[in-house]
Amino acid sequence: MPISLSRLCENTEKSYQLRLIAGRDGLDNPVRWVHMIEDPEVTGFIHGNELVFTTGIRQRGVDWLLDFVVNLREHGAVGLVVNLGPYITSIPPQVIVYCEQNAFPLFTIPWEEHIIDVTYDFCHRIVSSEEIETSVAAAFRNLIFSPEKEDGYRTAMLRSGFHNESSYTIMALRLKTTRKIRKLSDLWKQYSFSMGRILKKSAYPACVFQQENNLILVRQKSSPAEMKRLYTAIQRLLDKQDSLFAGISTVEEGWGKVPELYSEAVSALTVACQRRVPCMEYADLGIYKVLFGVRDTSILSDYVKSTLGVLMEYDRKNNTDYVQTLRFYLDSNGSVQQVAQKLNFHRNTVNYKMKMIREILQTELRDTDKMNYMLAFCIMEMLDAV
Repeated sequence: MPISLSRLCENTEKSYQLRLIAGRDGLDNPVRWVHMIEDPEVTGFIHGNELVFTTGIRQRGVDWLLDFVVNLREHGAVGLVVNLGPYITSIPPQVIVYCEQNAFPLFTIPWEEHIIDVTYDFCHRIVSSEEIETSVAAAFRNLIFSPEKEDGYRTAMLRSGFHNESSYTIMALRLKTTRKIRKLSDLWKQYSFSMGRILKKSAYPACVFQQENNLILVRQKSSPAEMKRLYTAIQRLLDKQDSLFAGISTVEEGWGKVPELYSEAVSALTVACQRRVPCMEYADLGIYKVLFGVRDTSILSDYVKSTLGVLMEYDRKNNTDYVQTLRFYLDSNGSVQQVAQKLNFHRNTVNYKMKMIREILQTELRDTDKMNYMLAFCIMEMLDAV
């Protein structure tokens, strides 16, 4: 996970006389980068989770500082370092009070310290942290997709506290947005920094990495119920234009089970997206467990074709909606009234459609037939979502 502000600033009080004067409760926030800002008008250009430095060289007095701090916090900055000297001689009390009340870390550094030295040090620490994070993500990818090549993940896993004797749970997340964005990965990165603060509350390490369009979260010693609570906490971070779907695996012990847990999480996520259910556990998938266990999807496609193929072909040639009608009929447990209400048809229309469906499929829709058709619809859902 991204380096926290508290870790970034370790030992800097001795090295650079960097002193925290307010906002201690915000030290667990993750830091993306450091940024020098002297003009309050450009606070909107930061991306979020930056630690900002300022000398006040373009300002007069200190009356501007409170508005500056408020704007930084509103635009997602993680804290402010004020270089005390000829331009800012002291921090106004109202600024200290605001930072303390809003858990916004406020630091001071004396003029004789060179900011270039501090920012260089901080940037080096951030890059080193990202390199470690990248190596752990690569280790988990190697473990999931090439588990037989132990030299591709063993060292990095052990170095980061992911032990073979531990239990693991995986959550796969997929983001849907109505916003116009350049790349989904940019949006994931933005949320990953916010998630870092939540994950750091756990005593055990976690790994987050993007795999295709999904974000994969691996945790040690965490139950599916805990992962579900974590999903709820992450959901609170979302913009109103974004929605989040999740699939949660079971719990297994050892590295050897991680590839299986990954498949479980992605399978649960696939069903969640298809059914428009925000979060699903693999343990609750029912028949879908069996379907996802069939690696040769051509077998599943053949089953759909052998059960519903003739009805699908009839719809295609005659521009009818018999497949949809049958699905609603089965979902409604054979209630013509419910189907009529759902599709806004008259009961007689539904009865006529069902008569045609029985003739086309040459079935009396006995219980065994219904089960076969429901299974075919489940397969169709799964194949469409994969």
